[in-house]
Amino acid sequence: MNVYLREGGDLLPGDVVIKWIGRSDLTPVPRSVEFVVKLIDGVQEKLKTGASIWSGRENLRYEIVKTDREQPLGQVQGKNQQQAMRVTALLHRCASVARPLNSATILTDTTLGAIYRACGAYMPVASDFAVPRFTCFKGHAPSYPIAQALQEEGAALVLRNGSITAMRLTDMARQAPVADIGQVDSSAKIESEFLQHQDIPSYYSVDDTGAIVLGHMGQARRVKFIPRADVRQLRNASCVLVRSKTVDSTICQQYQAGDVIRVAGENLVIITAAHAFESNEGAQESRSRLWLGKLINAQ
Repeated sequence: MNVYLREGGDLLPGDVVIKWIGRSDLTPVPRSVEFVVKLIDGVQEKLKTGASIWSGRENLRYEIVKTDREQPLGQVQGKNQQQAMRVTALLHRCASVARPLNSATILTDTTLGAIYRACGAYMPVASDFAVPRFTCFKGHAPSYPIAQALQEEGAALVLRNGSITAMRLTDMARQAPVADIGQVDSSAKIESEFLQHQDIPSYYSVDDTGAIVLGHMGQARRVKFIPRADVRQLRNASCVLVRSKTVDSTICQQYQAGDVIRVAGENLVIITAAHAFESNEGAQESRSRLWLGKLINAQ
């Protein structure tokens, strides 16, 4: 539950932070934190929208994007009723891609790292890849076309040791497991080929000559158009991670999105990892929840 108001200092006391949740995702903004604090000792003035905090196991810098002051807690300290405030913060160096742009960003023959920089996010991207074209109009958040560019490359962003890496999903799924849960599978599980055919389309496009270009069309699925895409991009777009299991465990902050967990002999990729600490009548409780998925390549 470490929340610092400046890098390396001004730690919020443990009795002020009631609840803390850190999330790791395979998204254009790969880290976020949400925490609840008691409004004492001028805490509200220090945690304003736009302010920076440092938090989490990696002690990364986050930007506060939302505060939500809750109803009184029913407790009195001195002459004042105690209130709490919920704070949401995004990874500082990527937060700008979640905001609508003031002006359009249109790039050709560029890279993913250059797209981040053009959108105001100064996070270097390791294992960068070429993006033939990128378009994000004024008033739109860049995170959506960035996610599309990653999908067409069959890749996702992984944050490790404070740096972002673009990793292909096939390489991600082939990683050695960081943990083995055991031979008995007691996780929550969802499985539906029917929904997969609804949610994972086959893609097609049109080339410069006007000819139809097809991706994977072997199964009866929804069909969706992607402009100016080649066969490789169309096939990559149908290769996705599908959430299949959810695992609750004791706190395991060392496991993050992009890692592989073995569950009952099956290797699954962590799509989202949430790690939570909560103060309950003086005692601290901690837990983690992992959303796991497997690689589906729509043929």
